[in-house]
Amino acid sequence: MKSYFGSIEKLSSEIKKYLGEKNIFIVFDENTAEYLEVFEKLISKKIKSLSLSSGEENKSLYNVTRIWDFLNKNYAKRDDFVLVIGGGMTGDLAGFAASTFKRGMRFILFPSTLLSMVDSSIGGKTGFNYNSIKNNIGTLSYPEAVFYDINFLKTLPLDHVSSGLSEVYKHSIIGDLELWDYLKLNSNQLDFNYIIQKSHALKSKIVKIDPTEKNIRKKLNFGHTVGHAIESFFLNEKQPLLHGFAIAKGMIIESFIAKKEKILIDNDYQEIRNVLSKYYSSYINFKINTNTLIYLMKFDKKNSSENINFSLPNSIGDISINHEIGYEKLASYLEEFQSNA
Repeated sequence: MKSYFGSIEKLSSEIKKYLGEKNIFIVFDENTAEYLEVFEKLISKKIKSLSLSSGEENKSLYNVTRIWDFLNKNYAKRDDFVLVIGGGMTGDLAGFAASTFKRGMRFILFPSTLLSMVDSSIGGKTGFNYNSIKNNIGTLSYPEAVFYDINFLKTLPLDHVSSGLSEVYKHSIIGDLELWDYLKLNSNQLDFNYIIQKSHALKSKIVKIDPTEKNIRKKLNFGHTVGHAIESFFLNEKQPLLHGFAIAKGMIIESFIAKKEKILIDNDYQEIRNVLSKYYSSYINFKINTNTLIYLMKFDKKNSSENINFSLPNSIGDISINHEIGYEKLASYLEEFQSNA
């Protein structure tokens, strides 16, 4: 898989090299509909397209079947191409549909949100939410290429930028102290090219070493054991929460757990909590029942025993994996955190 950075127009020759004479099918979300005409002019051939509604509540089996039906209706062949233009939800969903259609159809990603640019487009994870459990069904299937054009971000609502930034904070905590210091000083005036390429470099390096998440790739799950449980809770409540806000809260709670496990010193915990709480103050001011959170964490893909498996920070810029914590001990940590929040 290759990655390209720059405007779609300037990279048109690279895009055309992949497509050749194959049939092209575009899956996009409602927020990227305005770019459909750009792609039609760029590719200079007839394109069939399907629009999806954005939002985590639409990351469903129903929409997977819509994509399959769309491909079947238009006689898509295994060696044709699916171009996916949209955020992480669209990329995960359409990537899964393509990876399972005729046992695997080629696809190219054009991530349109900050979250998808710094996280979901890297690493080959596809999937959808099932029975209100976050990413419960999915595959590891890599796109042929990913094209990163920050011009997509110009129309992004502020809360979606903030949500995407949480994964950049995560990358800085797990392995890039320089990026952490940059974010502390510049969170209100970001150089998107800088943070996207920094995040891309860090995650790509980890994924290359451990593509199937047997070892160090688990580092990327920091904040997600609790964060995905939070997302699942709000999905069940029919009040979807943006992914990044759930992960921001998850990182604070998991840093507290690391402190209680005597892995992380208090100064580092307080710095993580203060920085994230200040930036996300208006988005993460909620509490969830401890038993509900633990129940939802039991579905986490990293678990391999009767305990909950965490990736926890040793310091800002360093993290370790496979910390297994029993339900009773975890409940006491969560109750203490909630009482002091």
